[in-house]
Amino acid sequence: MYDTEEQQVEAIKRWWQENGNFVIVGIIVGLAVVFGWRFYQDNELSNKEAASSSYQALQTSIDAKGYGAAAELQAYIDSNKGSNYSFMAALQLAKLAVDGDKFAEAEAQLSYVISAAAANNPLLPVAVLRLARLQVTQAKYDEALATLTATTLDVAFTATVEELKGDIYVAQNVTEKARIAYQAAIDNGGLENNAVLQTKINQLSVIEAAQ
Repeated sequence: MYDTEEQQVEAIKRWWQENGNFVIVGIIVGLAVVFGWRFYQDNELSNKEAASSSYQALQTSIDAKGYGAAAELQAYIDSNKGSNYSFMAALQLAKLAVDGDKFAEAEAQLSYVISAAAANNPLLPVAVLRLARLQVTQAKYDEALATLTATTLDVAFTATVEELKGDIYVAQNVTEKARIAYQAAIDNGGLENNAVLQTKINQLSVIEAAQ
């Protein structure tokens, strides 16, 4: 395109004058993205390590104080909202609260995990099932059923959920729904020993005959 080297140089100068600023800005932005991402990753790693370290230290306090470490647990949960460490701490605090017959506090901790954990978080079904069972022990049957149906769990938990529903229906003396739930538990894998579920189904006939 160009007859002489001077023409090539001039063309390059013109191109640079027209596009140089865009090139420089692009380089700056690219470097900012790269170094910003590295900083973010390093910061995230640092935060996770700090959370892990403080969580391990918290275990020592829990072992020594039991529910007496509740304030420390809550402070840790508040400082690490949304992290798996905060969910594990909340599950621990819920257990300590149940052991101390502080059911309302236990429900609050389990509800936090349910509301904050992602749908694929392995701690979510733990919290859902524990909350439902806690509600059952308090004869809050409708609330327990609502807990089990409000959150969609992985199909691996279907059998457990259906069996618990069946137990709730038995407690409510709604045997037909209990039978359907127990059968659904069997159809979805049930327990390692399906005989347990089959026994529960057979007992429904005894309950119905006694009514």
